[in-house]
Amino acid sequence: MKAPNVGKWSKHQHMVAHAFLRDYLPATRLFTPETLWEYVEDYEKIMLKPSGGGGGAGIIQLTDKGNQRYLVHAGNAKRIVEGRDKTVSYVKSLFRPKPYLLQPLIPLGRINGRPFDVRVMVQRRSSKSTWLVTGWVAKLAGPGFVVTNVARSRGKVLPLQTAIRLSNVDAPDDLLAEIKKVALAAADALGKAYPTLRGIGLDLGVDIEGKPWIIEANFRPSLSLFRKLKDQTFYRRIIAMQK
Repeated sequence: MKAPNVGKWSKHQHMVAHAFLRDYLPATRLFTPETLWEYVEDYEKIMLKPSGGGGGAGIIQLTDKGNQRYLVHAGNAKRIVEGRDKTVSYVKSLFRPKPYLLQPLIPLGRINGRPFDVRVMVQRRSSKSTWLVTGWVAKLAGPGFVVTNVARSRGKVLPLQTAIRLSNVDAPDDLLAEIKKVALAAADALGKAYPTLRGIGLDLGVDIEGKPWIIEANFRPSLSLFRKLKDQTFYRRIIAMQK
């Protein structure tokens, strides 16, 4: 059965209604120029994301540099824009599909200065089955990119434990258990909202203090990430669950 085509904003609303997940979701609102400046004042560094689409397309990072000067980072291109009106116009010119969402920038863990996040596969055999974590992998952004999408940034994948060990993350001993708990709770919330859903590719950021954050829930995740791992255990498990 085909996975539902649902935007990030709808998914966020279902997850934020789940009491346990609220502490793992960055503050998220729909873009308006007024809300943009509220976020800039509150957080200094923010992310703008299209609610639709995927693959890291259209993601923009904006940083307040002071004196109404703003650094706009999209893809691997950076530009300083002066003045609020010009900044809004420039940011809008970069927009892909609408609407756009605003979130504070998560200080992702880094390996040699490059950010990484985690793709967790959560699957079930039917709407009445139990959700299971069937695999996880770290996605390391390519040089100069703020997005970790491997294809878009020309980044690479790493076994999760390897990425954490090589990173600047102060990882608690129970980090992997916490990632699993968050992923299963997200699947539970989204599975109740979308009963035909059988698989979710959940993207989680891990900040430098070792806290997981939900970045995005993909209902049609590519399995190519897991094929890139030398150990094919996760890939075989994921494929077996789809049958």
